[in-house]
Amino acid sequence: MTLTRVFVFAATLLAYGSASAQSDQPPPRINAVVNKCTAADGSVIFSDAPCPEKQKAQKVDTSAALRTGSGGNLTEIAAGVTDSDCRRAALQSANGNVDQQIEESNRHIADYQQRKNTLASQKAYAPDGSGKMVDDPASRQAIAEVDGLIAKERDFQQRARANVASKQETAMNACDQMAAKNAQAQDKK
Repeated sequence: MTLTRVFVFAATLLAYGSASAQSDQPPPRINAVVNKCTAADGSVIFSDAPCPEKQKAQKVDTSAALRTGSGGNLTEIAAGVTDSDCRRAALQSANGNVDQQIEESNRHIADYQQRKNTLASQKAYAPDGSGKMVDDPASRQAIAEVDGLIAKERDFQQRARANVASKQETAMNACDQMAAKNAQAQDKK
């Protein structure tokens, strides 16, 4: 997948270079600086449009690549794609099936809320013999038990989200370390 992305990017630049070389007219003026946008999931997009506010932005000068028609530094592009793939895989791995578990937990909470509403509507005759209808004391106790079950579900969800956040941080740190090692290897060349 990484090689496919690099190949498509390089092929596009080469196609542009050969098309402009075959024309008698000068090539159209191209903005040599592009925006490198990094999304929250770690994916990277190169664009001439400004990055959305929620994405990390970096200006990249591509003028040397455009002058030489080389398509730029393929090693740098490959490293960027590899980093994006690492971050995407890290997020997917950290999330696992927690979304399904939280969805199931939310269904339990909805069932508990419905049970609680049914219990709250139950009435009993007042114990003083007045014949008035009052909240059923047994229902109040059952409502308290249902509230405890709802609290357990919410606690589970909170712990699951915290666990995912911890796994994501660990996985992202691993991607950062890998990117730093790759950058050091490139600097040595």
